[in-house]
Amino acid sequence: MLTIRDIFDACNRKAAQGRRVIGAHIGAPSHEPPLPVSEVLSEMGEVGRSYLPFTGMDGAKEAVVDFASRFLRRDYERDGVFMTNGGAQALLISSLAAWKLKKGKILIPAPGFIQYFEHPSEFSYPVAAYNPLAEDLVNEVLGRIDGVAAVLINFPNNPTGHLPPNSALRDLWDELRRRNVLLLNDAAYSQIYFGERVEIVGDVVIDTFSKTFSLPGMRAGYIYWGAEGRELVGRLTYLTTAGVSEVVQRLVMRMIEAASDRYFEGVREHYRRMRDALVREASKAGLEFVEPRGAFYLYARHPEVEDSEELALKLLDSDPVVGIVPATAFRGGKEWFRVSYGRLREEEMEELMEAIGRAAGR
Repeated sequence: MLTIRDIFDACNRKAAQGRRVIGAHIGAPSHEPPLPVSEVLSEMGEVGRSYLPFTGMDGAKEAVVDFASRFLRRDYERDGVFMTNGGAQALLISSLAAWKLKKGKILIPAPGFIQYFEHPSEFSYPVAAYNPLAEDLVNEVLGRIDGVAAVLINFPNNPTGHLPPNSALRDLWDELRRRNVLLLNDAAYSQIYFGERVEIVGDVVIDTFSKTFSLPGMRAGYIYWGAEGRELVGRLTYLTTAGVSEVVQRLVMRMIEAASDRYFEGVREHYRRMRDALVREASKAGLEFVEPRGAFYLYARHPEVEDSEELALKLLDSDPVVGIVPATAFRGGKEWFRVSYGRLREEEMEELMEAIGRAAGR
């Protein structure tokens, strides 16, 4: 099975050989942060000389509470906030804590983010899968709820960009609370949507500022644990990394302080223009795809392609080199693939679709 890492490494090798690469494989944002990173770093002075609370600085937690109130429309308690090294650590800690506390499976979306499948494989907790694209999300989940401790959702969804109605998300949370099942919400793309504002439901919110503020290299995230078991969450945070860098936490505090509704409206407009341009090119190329309602992904298939891994390998040998990710990496159908348009220029979108058409034999 081809993974994102396989495609990433192959594209890097081609680029090192002087080949031009259209990088539609990595989910990388391109919008600007609320403040220049260099400006914030220059303000800090001497930092990092003292041990900090393992679950996060009080100032960073208070900033996250403010972020949730202003932009997620959620009321967080400061003691429920745990600063993490990006969304990946937040996801692992939350899944492990839910499993240990509730003694059951974690129900995960497929197709879904690759670490939803890699974490249980490496850390030996049980999972089952549901289809996040199901027309009736509530019944899709409830039909698979036997023996489940927690349900993980991710909307807007990676890799599909799908976003169900807010009413479905509210109904799902209501039904799970009646059954004493935790709802874990991976809200990585909470600010990148193209219709109604996304409601951030759930007992637990798993979040990252990699996408929100376009800071993937800073590895800044958090968990909001709105259920029993905070002591366990704190212990797992300590045992996995013993805390987040002071530099990163202070950077997050300043970015949240500088953020505004106007800023996020600009972020959404930035990706909406890119989404619209890619959809036009994909439609002209004859691709079938899930309507992207958020994030910056197109989940598509070509009518002449039965195996997207073969397509991806052909595109790595094309001119220009094109990187896409087969949906099998996300536990999706083998004919589907993901295009990340987070950093694509419009002219690259046209070239990408032409390359797909050539590789498909058209």
